[in-house]
Amino acid sequence: MKIEGGRGISSSTPARRAGGAAGSSFTPSAESAREVATAAPTNAATSLDAILALQGEGLETERRGRQVRRGRRALDVLGDLEKALVLGRAPGGLRRELESLRTGAEPTGDSGLDAILLEIDTRVAVELAKLDLNAQAA
Repeated sequence: MKIEGGRGISSSTPARRAGGAAGSSFTPSAESAREVATAAPTNAATSLDAILALQGEGLETERRGRQVRRGRRALDVLGDLEKALVLGRAPGGLRRELESLRTGAEPTGDSGLDAILLEIDTRVAVELAKLDLNAQAA
């Protein structure tokens, strides 16, 4: 395969040297200078709104991360509770941990994640109710 060089770039006007006639023909008008001077200043509130929006997005990301960690921890504690009940151990410490995990719920803004966390919280509430019934019966 033969590669040929591209066509040269041609100009309709001949090239001029820098510092030649092209440089001396430019003179800004006084009117254009006034137009630049009267241009509207940038709005500081707009930039402040942008900064606050970015900070708010960071807070939502942090909240989502906290809730994901809380949900995973709740599932781990529910698993530990299941093991303890199978082995016949008293789950006193696990009960306190489930109660503390249940109180930290907050919306994340992600409807799918919120639905999953609600199911986990419902399961935690059911297990806490069962533990209360067993404690009353004993």
